[in-house]
Amino acid sequence: MSTVPLHLPDIAQPDNLHLLRIPLKYLTHFPDNVREDFGITPAFCKSLLAKQQVVLTAIPIPDDYDRQEGEEEFLFWVIKGNRRLEGGRKLQLETMLCLVDLTMVGDRAGLFIDQLVENDGDFRVSLSAFEQAQALFQAHQAGASRTELRQRTGRTRQQITAGIKAGKISEQTRRAAQAMDHAWTLDDVALLAEFDGDERALAKIQQRIDWGHPVAYAVESVRDELAEQAAQNRLVAELEQAGVRVTESRPPDALLLDSLARLVDGFDPDPARHASCAGHGAFFYSYNKTQPEYYCTTPAEHGYTPRESTTPTAAASAPSGSAEPRGDEPARKTVIEGRAAWPRAGTLRQQWLAEFFQRKNAPKPVLPFVTRMLLDMPGPVRDFLTAAHRSPLYAQFGGPADLDQALRGASTGQQAMMMLRLIAVAFEHQMTKAGQDCKNTWRPDKYSPCSRADAALWLRFLVDTLGPELGTRTLQPYQPAPIERALIDGTPYRGDVPADQTDIAGEELTEPAPEPDEAAIIEHGSAPVEASEPAPSTDDEPILPHDPAPASSARQDLAEVTSLTETAVPGDLGDAQAA
Repeated sequence: MSTVPLHLPDIAQPDNLHLLRIPLKYLTHFPDNVREDFGITPAFCKSLLAKQQVVLTAIPIPDDYDRQEGEEEFLFWVIKGNRRLEGGRKLQLETMLCLVDLTMVGDRAGLFIDQLVENDGDFRVSLSAFEQAQALFQAHQAGASRTELRQRTGRTRQQITAGIKAGKISEQTRRAAQAMDHAWTLDDVALLAEFDGDERALAKIQQRIDWGHPVAYAVESVRDELAEQAAQNRLVAELEQAGVRVTESRPPDALLLDSLARLVDGFDPDPARHASCAGHGAFFYSYNKTQPEYYCTTPAEHGYTPRESTTPTAAASAPSGSAEPRGDEPARKTVIEGRAAWPRAGTLRQQWLAEFFQRKNAPKPVLPFVTRMLLDMPGPVRDFLTAAHRSPLYAQFGGPADLDQALRGASTGQQAMMMLRLIAVAFEHQMTKAGQDCKNTWRPDKYSPCSRADAALWLRFLVDTLGPELGTRTLQPYQPAPIERALIDGTPYRGDVPADQTDIAGEELTEPAPEPDEAAIIEHGSAPVEASEPAPSTDDEPILPHDPAPASSARQDLAEVTSLTETAVPGDLGDAQAA
């Protein structure tokens, strides 16, 4: 161990400064300390308990000070580090390291100025998330264990893991992230490690952040997009190996095989039967890259001859995404995008909830919300609350296996969190896990185990009610994905790409959307009135909460279901289903 050579002529030990370890019983706050709230948190106490890293500054109490009852034993006023003193009292420490500054004795004005300068945000600049990550990573590299880092910094296990991971990213990636217009957190930076050095992926992430997407959702979207692109590349290779011509878009003179099957009696649209056809080909819509669309450029060879009166149709000229949906019904492109966006958002939301339920205390809005849910019994709570403790989500959210043990000594706040956990499981199960129809939760025109109104109720609680109550030190407030934001705001979801950014996002606006009614349009030589709206596929048909009605009344029934979902008080839709 090296020692400091104090005998050097240019190093002096001042007579009016003394470093002492003083018993806590001799220390008290400067009586005119202006701080009203010491802000003592569990994380702060953990850090202080592990190792006092910053000394207190104290001065001797003047002999002429008029001591009050209970102050007889105090010898020093703490003038800097009153939070640490209060934390030491809470932890019942025996001694604290103090710098006794005799230069401040009698300088009453200076004591107040020091309080201002010591705690002024303009003079104290917090480390950025990138700097925190570097500090944690370098400390870990220097031998500090994760447990030691957690104890000495007061951070959670997840934050330490995220910080070390974030500290590994290259300078190139770090500079690219710092150039983005975003207030980064350790968790956010850690998500970039997966794409370290991948400029194309980082550019996509930046694009989504610029659109206002949360970082976690932007990263998950890019991850899904890259996986989808890889899957498409494999499909293209398989198609080309099988002799199928793959084009970037559908040729102008091509007919989809399904359309040809409706035009020609006996025509089999199975692509496998057309491998030897000279006009056989396939393409992919930009919003559905894993589902090839098969076409034929030589339909005459299969018995189809277009009528001379056939005119260009709306289906042939309408660009993808240009179709305006009827009312609140999403276009097919949005449906496909929404089916990917809804479970993606659900996965991220449930990961956030799992971290949230590690809290020991309940934020203020929790108990009123729990009480309201038990009184109002919205559909998900009514339908699944009694089974919630058997759901895998219950364990994922930290639900105790032994409830009796968990209740022993549990505070009121902890009990409130236990009840909220069950309610959260009920909502999340009905929104994402209850069955195939969960994919329709975001849609106003389809049935789902959780109505759109009930899903919005839960999301508004997480984002608008609970969010402002959460501190950012241990857990960031939940940031909703675009599809969740649409429910919260009560607006239709139109995709993740803002309407004014479709050109920038590279949307293939020249590619016509698939038209199930294409054969009828071609056969009759003109487009039906609603040709711009693709007819729903079998999978898109509404599942009504009553016996199937005649086709002529389907639209009216659908309108009734939509109205019931959006306007009824919580529980009405479920009653209709039961009926």
